[in-house]
Amino acid sequence: MKKITFLLAALLPALLPNVAAAEGDWAFTGKVGTMGLGAEFTTRLADTANLRFGLNGWDLDSSRKEKGVDYDATFRQRSASLIGDMFPIQDSVFRLSLGIFYNDNRLDMTAKPNHGGNYEFQGDTYTAAQIGTLTGRLTVNKASPYLGVGWGNAFAKERGWSFALDVGALYQGKPKFALSSNSAYCNANATCQTDIANQQQETESDMRSWRWYPVVSAGAAFRF
Repeated sequence: MKKITFLLAALLPALLPNVAAAEGDWAFTGKVGTMGLGAEFTTRLADTANLRFGLNGWDLDSSRKEKGVDYDATFRQRSASLIGDMFPIQDSVFRLSLGIFYNDNRLDMTAKPNHGGNYEFQGDTYTAAQIGTLTGRLTVNKASPYLGVGWGNAFAKERGWSFALDVGALYQGKPKFALSSNSAYCNANATCQTDIANQQQETESDMRSWRWYPVVSAGAAFRF
């Protein structure tokens, strides 16, 4: 995956002159999907190739349970994309896509005590006062390669609206999870610190499926 990232970075300077030569042949796409709400500008590089620049964002609140602990969670989605599309079949809107995302997506979590007002880590029980506020954050690689397929070509007709659909995956690398307490008691207690460190390690291991993130979106494109 690192090779793909470096390849795209190397190709970008070569692509920019073609973009400048597009003579205003641009399209705008509004979309919604697993990356949140998005907006893209597309330019045509050739009859069989387009280049897209996109921004995506959304906040999603939910509840999660990780290793026996309940959390209030917010999935914060922020990303920017550079995606190249190739149309391998003549007169078809089917496309193959390869790109790179600046990926600032993260999962912020705040733990909640159980019905007894306690926390249980690694077989040990702590009161809410002993733990204080327990927060966790899951982060991924900022540079995330993208591979996918899609349907829709904003330049298939002279002007007007068209439909866009993308299905693919983002490689985010090994997720990193940080868990910490703001309690003076816990930060001074070796057992509490060890329990939180083990909880953090086990939760991070359980979240390894975040290496790959599904990207599905649908939208409408308008060619200027």
